[in-house]
Amino acid sequence: MEIEQSAQLLAKNFFGVIDTLAATIEASVVATDTPWPMKSFPHFEKVVSEFRSVAKTRLVAFCPLVDQSEKAAWELYSIQNQGWIQESYEQVGWPGTPQEIRRQIYKEDPEGVTADDEVGPFMPVWQLSEPPKETGLVNFNLLSSPAFKQAYDAAFLSEEAVFTQIVTDISFPSDETEKTMNPESMVLHPMYEDGTLAATVVAVISWNTFLDDIFHHNMDGMIVVLENNFGQSFTYKMNQEGSELVGEGDHHESEFDEHGYVAKVAPFLKTDLETNASTYFLRIYPSGELESKIKSNTPAIVASAVAMLFLFATLGFCAYDVLAVKRQRKATESAAKTKAIVNSLFPSDFQDRLFQDEEEANLDKSEPSENEALDPNVAQKMRLKNYLQEADLAGKKMGLTEEITESKPIADLFPNTTVLFADISGFTAWSSVREPSQVFTLLETVYKAFDTIAKKQRVFKVETVGDCYVAVTGLPEPVKDHAVIMCQFARECQIQFNELVKKLEILLGPDTAELGIRIGLHSGPVTAGVLRGDKSRFQLFGDTVNTAARIETTGRRDMIHLSQETAELVNQAGKSKWIVRRNDTVVAKGKGEIQTYWLLSEKDMEAGNSSVDTKGMSALPVVNAMQPRLAKTAMNVLDPESSLPPKIKRLVDWNVDVLKRLLKQIIIKREETQTEQLDITHPQMMKTEMNIGCDTYVLDEVVEIIRLPGYHNDVKYQQDTSKIEIPKEVESQLRLYVSSIAAMHRGNHFHNFEHASHVMMSVSKLLSRIVAPDEVLHATTMEGRLASNLHDHTYGITSDPLTQFAVVLSALIHDADHSGVSNFQLIQEKAKIAAVFKNKSVAEQNSIVLAWDRLMESRFASLRSCIYGNPDELKRFRQLLVNTVLATDIFDKELQTIRKVRWDKAFANITRQEDEEDDVNRKATIVIEHLIQASDVAHTMQHWHIYQKWNERLFAEMTVAYQNGRMGKDPSENWYKGELGFFDNYVIPLAKKLKECGVFGVSSDEYLNYALENRREWANKGEEVVEKMIGKYSIIQVDGES
Repeated sequence: MEIEQSAQLLAKNFFGVIDTLAATIEASVVATDTPWPMKSFPHFEKVVSEFRSVAKTRLVAFCPLVDQSEKAAWELYSIQNQGWIQESYEQVGWPGTPQEIRRQIYKEDPEGVTADDEVGPFMPVWQLSEPPKETGLVNFNLLSSPAFKQAYDAAFLSEEAVFTQIVTDISFPSDETEKTMNPESMVLHPMYEDGTLAATVVAVISWNTFLDDIFHHNMDGMIVVLENNFGQSFTYKMNQEGSELVGEGDHHESEFDEHGYVAKVAPFLKTDLETNASTYFLRIYPSGELESKIKSNTPAIVASAVAMLFLFATLGFCAYDVLAVKRQRKATESAAKTKAIVNSLFPSDFQDRLFQDEEEANLDKSEPSENEALDPNVAQKMRLKNYLQEADLAGKKMGLTEEITESKPIADLFPNTTVLFADISGFTAWSSVREPSQVFTLLETVYKAFDTIAKKQRVFKVETVGDCYVAVTGLPEPVKDHAVIMCQFARECQIQFNELVKKLEILLGPDTAELGIRIGLHSGPVTAGVLRGDKSRFQLFGDTVNTAARIETTGRRDMIHLSQETAELVNQAGKSKWIVRRNDTVVAKGKGEIQTYWLLSEKDMEAGNSSVDTKGMSALPVVNAMQPRLAKTAMNVLDPESSLPPKIKRLVDWNVDVLKRLLKQIIIKREETQTEQLDITHPQMMKTEMNIGCDTYVLDEVVEIIRLPGYHNDVKYQQDTSKIEIPKEVESQLRLYVSSIAAMHRGNHFHNFEHASHVMMSVSKLLSRIVAPDEVLHATTMEGRLASNLHDHTYGITSDPLTQFAVVLSALIHDADHSGVSNFQLIQEKAKIAAVFKNKSVAEQNSIVLAWDRLMESRFASLRSCIYGNPDELKRFRQLLVNTVLATDIFDKELQTIRKVRWDKAFANITRQEDEEDDVNRKATIVIEHLIQASDVAHTMQHWHIYQKWNERLFAEMTVAYQNGRMGKDPSENWYKGELGFFDNYVIPLAKKLKECGVFGVSSDEYLNYALENRREWANKGEEVVEKMIGKYSIIQVDGES
C-alpha cells in the first residue's frame, strides 16, 4: 500500500540522516585528544542545523555517557567548555550572552530540580541544536527520565537507533522554548568507543510533521491512529491543512473497523522481546465524513435490479442443490479426512499411488467383470482403507496377514538421497528433572519449527523417535542438489533450535538454553515405502540410513557432521567453502574408520575454520569470585535487571513466573478464608516489621517446630490460578526483587544464581510431588474430604501456599553474596563477616540478612502486603525463611544435633506423650528441612550428566579458592574419595529419609535411585573424571586470570 511504503521510506530516511550525523560527530570527537566522555563537537550548530533541516526535527542533542568515577571530572569539563553555546547563538543570530550552565549533573523530581546523587551511569545533555535559550537544561541527566531510560536500555541491547515512547511535551527542565502539546518521540542513536557505548545522539521527531509528509491533501476525513507496543495511542484527522490531533487514545468510528489498515512505521529496526524497544504502527480508517463525500446510491440501485433478475432462477436451483449437496458433503468430508491422514504420513508420490489404488478398487467394486471377480488381486485394491483404520481388523473378511502377503508392497528404490538425523544433546539429563508436560512442550515446539522449515526447503520429514528427528531429500521426486538442500535445512534447524531453547528457558526453567543439537548427514541410495500394519508408516531402509545415524552419534553438539559422500556432493555443487575436514576419523559399523567433515555455520566461515574442530571442548570460563556480579558495573541500583547478562535475565523471568503462581495461591486462600488483612502501613504491621530481624544474629531464631495453619473447610486444594490477576505493581516489584537477588550473587562457578535457580527448580518439583498415598486419595468420595485427608497426610504443607512460597524463595536466596569459599575458611581468615555472625553459619546468615533487608525496603511495600497480610503471617514467613535457609548449613554440629533429635521424635516410632498438633508441625518442619537439603545437592540425585556438570563446577570453584590462597589443601588430592564419602555419609542417607517421610511420592524413589546409580558410576569412572578436571583447571592463576 502506498501509505505504508511512504511511512517506511520516510522513517528510513529519518534514521539514515541521524545515522550519518552520528557518524560525523563520532569521527570528529574521536580525533580530539581528550578522553571520553570529555568530548565536544566543533561548530555544532553550523553542522547539525543542516542535518536537522533535512530530517525535519526541531531538536538534536549530543549526550555523552558519564560513569560515577567520571562525574566530578565531567562537571568541571562542562563548565570550562560551555563556549559552544555562545558560538551557536552567533550562528543563529541571537543577540546577548547565554547564562552559565548548571555546575552539576541534575535531575527533576516532584520536589523540583536537584543534583543527581545516584550511583550512575549518567547521560547529561551537552550540545544542542537549536541552541538552548535557557542554558540551565545543559547537564540534565536523561537517564533520570523513565521513558528515556527504557529506550537507552533497548539501544544498548540492540546496538542500533531506537524510538522512545510518546511524550506530549518533549522538553527539559527549565527549557523556556515554546512547548508543543503534540505527540513527539525521541530517537536515540548509540555511539561507541572501542566497542563500548560512549554517547548518544538524540533527535526529536514530531508525529504531526511525520504524518503531514505521508498523507496527501486529498485525503480529507481520513482517520489515523498512532500507537506503539507500550499501549500508547493518539488519533489524528487528516484535512486540507494537514494532520489535526483529535486526542489521546483510539477515537476512530467503530463502524469502520473492518476497513482499517495497519502500517508498521519502521520494520527495519530490531523489535524482539529481549530489547523491549518501542515499535510504532499507524492504523488508518475512513470516517463518516469521508464516506459522505464519496457515497452514491447508483451502485445499490443497479445491484438491486440485477439481483431481482436472478432471484427466481436462483430459487429454482436451490431445491435441487440442497438435496445434492447433503450427499456430496458426506463424501467430500470423508475424502478430506482420508487425504489429510495420508498427507501426514507419506510423500506425494506414495500418496498418489495409494489413492490411485483406492480409485481403481472402487471402480472394480461397482462394476466387476467376470474375470475380475475371480482375480485374487482384486482384494488388494481396498488396502488403503485398512492401512489407515485404527479399529481392530480381526473381524474383516480378509485378515491383515492375508492382505499383506497377497498384495503388492508400496516401495521403491531411490538412488540419490541425503538423510538427516538430528538429536537433542543433553535431552536425557534435562528431561530427567522435568515434569512430563514440560518435556512434551519442548519437543512439540522444536519439531513444529523443524516441520515448518522442512516444508519451505522441500525436505520430507520421515519420523521422530524420542528426541531424534529424521528427514530426507531426493524423494519422491529426484532432486539434483539434494545434499545442498539438506545442508541448508540443517543450518536453519540449528539456528532455530538455539533461538527456541533460549526463549523456552523462561517457561521450562534453568539449563533449557544449554541444550544443544547434534546433526548428521549422509548421502546415498535408500529403499523407501509404506510399512503396513495396524498403523501404516512411511519408512526408510538401507545402509545409507544406518550410516547417517552413525554420523550423527559420532558428531558433536551444535555442529553439523557430514559423511565423505555428502561432502563430495557439496563440493561438486561449488560449495567447497561450506565444509572443513575433521581432524580425526570415526568408526562406522561394517565400514571401519571413515573420514568425515564439518558443515560450517556462517559465523564459522567469517571467522575461519581453524578452531572448528575443537568447539565445545574448552574448560569452564575462569572467573574472579572476589566481587559481586555487578560490582564493577556502573549501574543504577534501582534497576539491577538492566545490567544482568541475558542468560541471568531469562532465569529471572522463570523465577518470577514460579513465585507469581504461588502468590496467586496466597491471594486465593486469603479470599476464601476471609483472613484479616492489615495494610502494610498499619502501626501494628510497621512495628512487627521493625522488630523482626533487627538482630543480625539470625541463628538464634531457629526453632524446633514451625507452626503451620490448620485445615480450613473453605479452602480447595491446588486451585486454578489462570484467572487470577496479580496487581501490576506487585508483579513489577517481584521482578525487581528477584533481579536484586540475582545481582547479589557473585561470579562463582558453583555458588551462583544459576545454581540457586537449579535448587529452586528442585524445590518446586518436590513441592508439586508432595502427595498422599492411594488409600488416602480414594478413601472417600465425599466433597471436601480429599483436601482434608491430603492436609493431614502432608502435615499441612499442601494447604498453605505461604509456606510453599517461603520455601521456594529460600532456595532462591540461600547463596546470595556467597564468597566462593567455605564458612570454615571465612572463620580462619577472621573475616569481618565471620565476626558479625559469631563464626556460625556465616554465609547462610549473611544471605538471610541481605535478602531480608532488601525486601524491607519501601519500594517493595506492595509485594510484602501480597505475601503476608497480618503480623502472624509475617512471623511465620520469617520463621520459614530462617529455618529453611539455615538447613542448608550441613556442617554445623549443633544444627546437626538439633535435626537428629527432631527426626527421632517425629519418625523413630518412640511412644511419648505429646500434643498432636506439635507432632504434625514437627513433621512438617522436617519435611521442609529435608526438601531444601535434598534440593541443595539435587545434582547428586539426578542424571549422571547433571551430576558431572555441577561436580565439575564445584571442583573449579574450589580450585580457584586454593590457587588464590583461600583454601588450605589442594581439592584434587582427595576429590575422588571425598565424593564417595559424601554419597555414603550424606547423599544416600538423605535420599532414604525423603522416602521415609512418606509424602514425596515417586520422587523419593527417583532421587534415591539416581543417588545410588551416580555413586556406582563415580566409583567406576571418578578417578578418570578427576584426572580430566585437573588437566582442565591446572592453568587457573591467582585472582582468576589465565
